Amino acid sequence: MAPTGCAAHRSAAAQSHPRWRILVNGESTIPSCETRFPAVTASITAARHWARDCVDGFGGPLRQHRMIQTAELLVSELITNAIRHGSGPPLIRLTWNGRWLRIAVSDSSDRWPRKRATANTEPGGFGMQLLDRLSRRWGVTPGHPGKTVWAELSLDS
Repeated sequence: MAPTGCAAHRSAAAQSHPRWRILVNGESTIPSCETRFPAVTASITAARHWARDCVDGFGGPLRQHRMIQTAELLVSELITNAIRHGSGPPLIRLTWNGRWLRIAVSDSSDRWPRKRATANTEPGGFGMQLLDRLSRRWGVTPGHPGKTVWAELSLDS
């Protein structure tokens, strides 16, 4: 079953399309899933499960690719940062274009993330380093209010 808020359906027509686009109301769209989680630590686990279901719902090569585990890890890190350092309930959006998966987490805080140097003995502080190492590219887009932190994963990486 496709997750709540997911525009990716497992129809044969959708899976055979070369760019993995789905027709919604007669218009071609890139498959995506979007949902908002409460700003509580229990949402971290729920977001990981939701991300797995969403990526699995996109179908195709993602089902056998390690990208699912990487996506779960990055969703976990991004929602953790949004809950800890952001404000308001975070919004998560996953988008698949057939070559890369974009993970985007938005919150209402204007405070941007930063990589920090941490000693291996310190708890925490590795989220942005993981993002930097595991994603094809990542960035921050300002919102009104807040921001969206996003990362892209590629089938090629």
